[in-house]
Amino acid sequence: MKKIYFLLIGFIFISNPLKAQHIYQDIESEFLEQNRKIKLQLPRSYKTNPDKEYPIILVLDADYLFEPIGGMVDYLSYWEEVPEAIVVGIIQNESRKDDFLIDDQDYLPSGPGEAFFDFIELELITYIENNYRTTPLRVIAGHGESANFSNFFLFRKDPLFRAYINFSPFFTKKMKKRVVSGLSKTNSRTWYYYAFSENEPQEQLRAMKDLAIEAELIENSNLNFYTHKYKDATHFTSVSQGIGSALEEIFAVFKPITPQEYDQNLYHAESPVVYLEDKYYDIATFFNLKIAMRVNDLMFASRAIEEKKNWEEYKELSKLAKKHQPKTLLSSYFLARHYQEIGEPKKALKYYQEAYGYQAVGQLTQDLMLIRAEEIKEVFGY
Repeated sequence: MKKIYFLLIGFIFISNPLKAQHIYQDIESEFLEQNRKIKLQLPRSYKTNPDKEYPIILVLDADYLFEPIGGMVDYLSYWEEVPEAIVVGIIQNESRKDDFLIDDQDYLPSGPGEAFFDFIELELITYIENNYRTTPLRVIAGHGESANFSNFFLFRKDPLFRAYINFSPFFTKKMKKRVVSGLSKTNSRTWYYYAFSENEPQEQLRAMKDLAIEAELIENSNLNFYTHKYKDATHFTSVSQGIGSALEEIFAVFKPITPQEYDQNLYHAESPVVYLEDKYYDIATFFNLKIAMRVNDLMFASRAIEEKKNWEEYKELSKLAKKHQPKTLLSSYFLARHYQEIGEPKKALKYYQEAYGYQAVGQLTQDLMLIRAEEIKEVFGY
């Protein structure tokens, strides 16, 4: 790889450490033979959690896409709907036409378009990963021509990006067929979000609809394909409607369990404990993120145990609570419920009393633990 020189011309940090940090940089590229401006948004926890690593979300057409996507990443990650991420945007307002130049014979990046592709693959991502704490998961997002261009990365034997956000792509010739082929053959876990307006130019709209139909028919266990059609939106307003949806779909397994996930999946699982373990294994495997099991998710598992009266599951759920939420009373409470329901009140009393010394969780307060303990004493005379 060519020697790369990077020139940092300025840093603009938001002073409040609890807010996302913004950095503006110039990168001198040998492939582009010029400086290229980029924007970066570092997560709120970047300074305060020095051991944490973050996925990369690369935004093409950053002149207008960076702030909407960066803002939504910051908002959704604040509520733990998606993981925190490093958002990188490439400024293209003066070079967009050249950046996306396609050869009119083979319909592959040509001239400055090829150089822009190499800049991303061999200079920009390398620079970000060498200078910031990142996970192997990379997402690329584009709109119109930039969405079309982002698909070229899909065709590599070992794709640079695992997730693609395509807003109303204006497909060049052969692109739709190549995308279907690439999605069909991918042998690594791939997320592909695809959204467009019903009010696109007719020729482009036909291609967009065709891809949505053909991709839905692909049978590939490595592929997660999502499509949204916005009836009343325009080429531009569909983006504003789609950003949150795209992020939620791609990171669906990451977010806390919802009532809908409970009703559709967790409740029907043979073991709610195994369901939780599998969910967090997927988070660690797919996103290279190791996080503690959330109180919310442990409580949904508890709800399934209560509703299905599978009291033995509480013993294993208690172990998970002790490992992931050791400061809370959940581990002791789950054991107390287990022993209470299988007819061992003396052991249930012990764990209700033990729970009193730990942090409350919602309505599971220390006072409630004492009340439960007193009820057992009164009934059994302890």
